[in-house]
Amino acid sequence: MGVSGLSQTSDHRYVAYKSELLTFAESFDENREAEIARASAIVLSGGSVIIAAAAGMGKSRAARACATAARARGRTVETVTCVRLRDEQLIAQMDAHPGLLIVEDAHLLGLDDTVRLADLASAQDHSVLITLDTGVSYTAARTEESLRELTNLWTERGIPRVDLGGVGYDEAVRIVETIAGPNRIDIVTRARIMLLAEGNPRLLEELTREELQRGTYSARQQNMLLGPSYMSPRVVDFVRPLLRRLSAEEEYALVTLARLGLTPFARAASLVGSTALRSLLRRGLVRYDQRTPDCVFSRSLYARAALAIQIGENPLEARHVVELALLHDASIGVELSGAECAFAAEYLLNDPSHDPLDDMSSSQVAVLLARAARHANDNGMPGSARMLAHRSLSYEPTLTGVEQLSRCLVKLGKFQEAIDVLERVHVPHTDPKEDALYIAWWIQLLGQHGPSSERLDRLQEEARSWGTVDSALDEWASFARARSRMMLSCYADGVEEMEGIAESGASSSPFVLRAITELMPCYVYRGETSKFERVLRTGWAMVAPALSASASSGVKRSDRSGVITEFVMQASLVRGAVGHDRAGLARELESFALRTVESADEYGMALVNLAAGHLALEKGQAERAENELQRALERVGYSTQMKWTTWMQILRSNALAVLHRYDDALLMEREISAITRESTPWLAHYSSHLSARMKAYDGDLAGSAAACRAIADAGSDSRFFAVRPLHVAAALGDDPEELVLAIEQLPSQQMWDSTRLLESHLRASADGDADELERIGAELAALEFWWEAVFSFTTAATIHGDSANESRRNAALAQAEAIRRHVPSLQLVDDNASPEHDAMGGEADELAARRLAKLTPRELEVVTLAADGLTNAEIASHLYLSVRTVESHVLQARSKLGAIPRSELRSIVRG
Repeated sequence: MGVSGLSQTSDHRYVAYKSELLTFAESFDENREAEIARASAIVLSGGSVIIAAAAGMGKSRAARACATAARARGRTVETVTCVRLRDEQLIAQMDAHPGLLIVEDAHLLGLDDTVRLADLASAQDHSVLITLDTGVSYTAARTEESLRELTNLWTERGIPRVDLGGVGYDEAVRIVETIAGPNRIDIVTRARIMLLAEGNPRLLEELTREELQRGTYSARQQNMLLGPSYMSPRVVDFVRPLLRRLSAEEEYALVTLARLGLTPFARAASLVGSTALRSLLRRGLVRYDQRTPDCVFSRSLYARAALAIQIGENPLEARHVVELALLHDASIGVELSGAECAFAAEYLLNDPSHDPLDDMSSSQVAVLLARAARHANDNGMPGSARMLAHRSLSYEPTLTGVEQLSRCLVKLGKFQEAIDVLERVHVPHTDPKEDALYIAWWIQLLGQHGPSSERLDRLQEEARSWGTVDSALDEWASFARARSRMMLSCYADGVEEMEGIAESGASSSPFVLRAITELMPCYVYRGETSKFERVLRTGWAMVAPALSASASSGVKRSDRSGVITEFVMQASLVRGAVGHDRAGLARELESFALRTVESADEYGMALVNLAAGHLALEKGQAERAENELQRALERVGYSTQMKWTTWMQILRSNALAVLHRYDDALLMEREISAITRESTPWLAHYSSHLSARMKAYDGDLAGSAAACRAIADAGSDSRFFAVRPLHVAAALGDDPEELVLAIEQLPSQQMWDSTRLLESHLRASADGDADELERIGAELAALEFWWEAVFSFTTAATIHGDSANESRRNAALAQAEAIRRHVPSLQLVDDNASPEHDAMGGEADELAARRLAKLTPRELEVVTLAADGLTNAEIASHLYLSVRTVESHVLQARSKLGAIPRSELRSIVRG
């Protein structure tokens, strides 16, 4: 028997990011619903109220909520929607109105109607709800007088005013999913929509529609150095009012600050002028950053819109005011930010008449261009990075220039050229920290397709000649040796060596974190939950300061080697598998997605998609998982981190199998070499699950159950890896008593709550204990193990049915149905179908006949044989067709029949 392990309440939240969603909600009024309720209470008590908000923030929606509440009390409701430049809009409402009068868009009223509105709202026998826009440019007649009279409503007459901010995070998610559905927008793209919309409900809707048309979002699309990117006309028209009457200086400042990103106020004022900057701050087009209050940032959506609707070139842009100022600062030794370097470098590339050597030395120009190349690489622009790096090296070879040229070549798929650059271009090496990062990239690149001993020897010889990275090389050698042993036959020895690196006081922090990242899945595999908890706590303690320090600039800026991001994602993958606070994990991934989008970290975005896809797959949400993992593979592109790419491919192949897309699943799996699939216990485990899934969905339930038992046998030294496939075998019809006997042969290990519950399910099934199964099902649902919980309740229902306890059976099925809503594709299986169900047989037969009528004669012939249990190969032999042709006919037929699994063909074809 195993030892019960840890509770789901263990707190390993992503401490540096856990407040991100709260900050988001506070920024956009987390008390929004309470404010709407307050307005409703005022009008229900017979008073008047003003609801003020920016365009699209839901004033009309709030007014409708108040109107619904008033009608529920039996009051009449009349609505007047104001229009611009029309007089006497409220004449008809001046008589006594016993119900509720709603005046929408009161900011459009002229002076006379504004006075009438003030009299109506102040009268004791009137209840008036007024909505007005706080962010428009007033163009109604006699604007100043009208505005003053409107302001008097709450300043002089005391009418309560409710100011609505944007919706909070959860409501924003609901709006996005209402437009796109729950599975079509991935977690990273949704984060981008959230950040751009800033809580504005209408913008959330429009941006969601735009993303559905666009496809996979990339960091490159938000970089304004490339000029205006596409914006839908609806979005442009929506933000246009705030851009009216911008002066040339203000427009230039808005766009320039969007290109520069987060900038200290004093620096921004010196570059674009304090007058224009303060005007933009008053308009709300530029804001102070909450995390670094002395810094400002331009609202990129409005800056992009300004570029999109710009007519002719801005005169300040034509004079390159900021670019020349930046070049002057660089020439006198002012250190520029990466964005500033990119801004100045773009000018140098596009204006050949300006010779930078007139103001700066060749080494200064080389450094500026190399840092610009790094900025371009970081923001998903390898083509631009390549031009900048080449230009940098033409002035003087620098370490940054060589590294960035190599990195952009990798992103362009030119791995051999990337290695050649590192080997052939010699640069000075004087900074141990920079040299360590440089050698880390070199080693990582050599490991892409398996390093040759000759090249490794050449690297060692070259790097030791620098005299700055000897200790880093020794650490890399120890780490590589331990990891290779973990991936081959000496697994236990490799784990022991990796533990030595993690616990050694001589190891540097990056290598301790790398070792912890490798050890976490090992401890889960070996059932060492206490060790997992310990290294997880150690890892969080190590990364928290770096994450906090990078709060204003994103993880990427302080994690050039990617070790922090990889630790966070590895922890997420393991926690998702074992059920370690899945609800909290989902929230943390949403927070991390916000940060990766904000910092344009393409690699981080891909890993967030990977972790989110894995979590969805573990929870049985295959469609969402497939979408996330597809986006992960598109974003990761050409990467030196083959481990993560392999994970994406294996997990996506499993998701495709669950969705009955077998050919796609097999094609995805074949992209992974057999050696790679078996290189670690975790990869081998998920790869084996794909085979079992394929057999199950192909109708071979016995073969699938046998595959599950084989997986358990292969993982017999891991209770965690063995219990899960045995539980699946029970769902496929294996005898629970035999499965319990197999469990008794497993080693005694610490167990996660999820493993303990799955094992308890098998024991309760063997004992026929329905009460225990219902208790297990409730606990599994609390852990968000949805299909496992459904299985527990349906098994309990079967036991209740066998004992003729119909009320308990129906209650268990109701519980299963309630949980099943979390996994829409999951169908309940009840061995004791009710007589009422049998009475519906005629209708089901008619439906089946209509479906079969859609098939071609050949498709009907093929699925009839498949329904009789023949395999694709047997059907091909019987009909003298190729196996591929049979597979195509089966897939087409199943699609026409409603995307049903192969196991259900018999019920439709044979009735």
